[in-house]
Amino acid sequence: MNRPLLKISLKIGLATASLIVLYELSDLLLNYHYFKFEYYIAGAVVIALITGIVLTRRFYWEKMPDMDAPNPLEALTAKELRVLELIAAGKSNKEIASLNYTEISTVKTHINNIFFKLGVKSRKDAAKVFHRQAETQKSIFSPPATI
Repeated sequence: MNRPLLKISLKIGLATASLIVLYELSDLLLNYHYFKFEYYIAGAVVIALITGIVLTRRFYWEKMPDMDAPNPLEALTAKELRVLELIAAGKSNKEIASLNYTEISTVKTHINNIFFKLGVKSRKDAAKVFHRQAETQKSIFSPPATI
């Protein structure tokens, strides 16, 4: 058995054993009415919140795109690139949806994907990235000139 698989199995086993012990302890304390039931619910919510934060930091941030790439727009799909172009033109979500014949929720999904792939947090920052890349690599956004 290789080491990574053994480590994962050990972690899962310890986590399961800890959960069983916590469950039995809470069941015992609840039977003797040391705490109110709401305290147990609050504890479970706090544990779930901490677990979510830990898992997000561990898996989400590892998948962040490489911003040192020469052209960060290469990670975008054609539809996302079109939405980004319309954002840079100052269009609203409603206008973008009508121009692309899609729902506003679809446009919002594209925008969230664009923000993630470009590593930005606002429309203004995304537009800056778009304009910077448009200036340096005009051939991506326009058809080739005819001879």
